[in-house]
Amino acid sequence: MRTSRVVAVVLISLLLPMILMGGDKPTVQLAGLRIVGSGQGLNGTELRAFHQQSGMALALVVEAPTNKKIVDVDDDKCSLKEFTDDRGHNLLDGVDWGGFPKVSEDGRFALIEVTSKIRPSKDAVQIHAKGTVHLQVAGSAVTEHIKNLKLKVGTKVNVRKEEIQVMKVQAENEGLTLVLQISRELMDNMKDIRFYTANDDPVEIWGRGSFTFGNASQMEYNCDIKSAPESLRVEIDLWQDLEVLNVPFEIKSGLGF
Repeated sequence: MRTSRVVAVVLISLLLPMILMGGDKPTVQLAGLRIVGSGQGLNGTELRAFHQQSGMALALVVEAPTNKKIVDVDDDKCSLKEFTDDRGHNLLDGVDWGGFPKVSEDGRFALIEVTSKIRPSKDAVQIHAKGTVHLQVAGSAVTEHIKNLKLKVGTKVNVRKEEIQVMKVQAENEGLTLVLQISRELMDNMKDIRFYTANDDPVEIWGRGSFTFGNASQMEYNCDIKSAPESLRVEIDLWQDLEVLNVPFEIKSGLGF
């Protein structure tokens, strides 16, 4: 019988067993820790634990300050300045922020992952990470109304002095494709958009896409409506009191946090 070599893999992904209380400043806490050993098989990629590459990952939960909501976490602007274990092993090589940051429905929390290609030393019992999370917060949202958006290419309307232009209207069997060009400033403040027919029936948006260039964005909406009506009523939720925050954090944790 051939003896298989077992690679030790540690996976800890439970949320911290604590109640996070709101404060005047945003906070960053460790929410999960994952360590994955080397893969096996063809070029070490055929069999990989948890379908992940060898290395280490931290999941961080960010809590918004009191009376603020998290709008977005910009993983491109987050940074990790120090990442070591208690044996002095540097874990910074191949660090990558991503994992598609997620924001809770109420805007109170956000979750983001940072990964490294390096694993801690075999005899390490603690890791140390220090860096900054870049996020955008807002105080509240208000709704702006477009009573009659004519679905004709070239139609222009203003919302808070910012322009919205109809770029494409195409009805197909799958539904209606509507492309709107929206100023960058308005787009950056937009929380959500809703469409309604002349009978005030809500139009379901089953797909969205975007393309940003210069000071404008083109937003494509795939709507569950078979034909193009003459016009739609539009509601746009806009964030108020937007603020960009760089939140420093420092984490010291054992494997059994």
